[in-house]
Amino acid sequence: MTSQIAQTTTSADESAIRTVLRQMIDAWNRGSGKGFAAPFSETADFLTFEGTHLKGRKEIAAFHQQAFDTVVKGTRLEGEVNFVRFVNSQLALMHVVIRVILAGQTETSPSRDSLPLYVVTKGDEGWQIEGLLNTRKLTLERQFFLDDFDSLSVEAQRQVTDLVAGLKQRHQAEQSKTM
Repeated sequence: MTSQIAQTTTSADESAIRTVLRQMIDAWNRGSGKGFAAPFSETADFLTFEGTHLKGRKEIAAFHQQAFDTVVKGTRLEGEVNFVRFVNSQLALMHVVIRVILAGQTETSPSRDSLPLYVVTKGDEGWQIEGLLNTRKLTLERQFFLDDFDSLSVEAQRQVTDLVAGLKQRHQAEQSKTM
């Protein structure tokens, strides 16, 4: 079966699928929800890293435009395709790695690394995303920390959060003194 798939798919098909990622990254970096959603089909399903289910290109565009205008304003993406695997001549999986550069930063933020899995289909309009499952990359050490944090009482969680916020403020103050 693999040889049959190889015979019915071309390097142009794989290149077109890989182009989807570049289009999305470029649109993110421009802050364009419409551009970000353009590679999706009208009926696509997108599961965001925190579990929000977006249905269709219009909803994906609106959700991302709101994010670009607020919580992720000024962020930039980097990324590359790990693999494209053809299931058949009209259906493929694409796995990528995405890294986020936070606004005002020059280096990526490892806690924001994502490992999305795309389901892409070939139709009359070419290759389009039918499904995307976005998940954050999580090391075991971070997971153990989160498990420990979750086991604390609400008051203890607040104290840890306050402690981290205080440490962050102190670090930022020290950084601004050296500049």
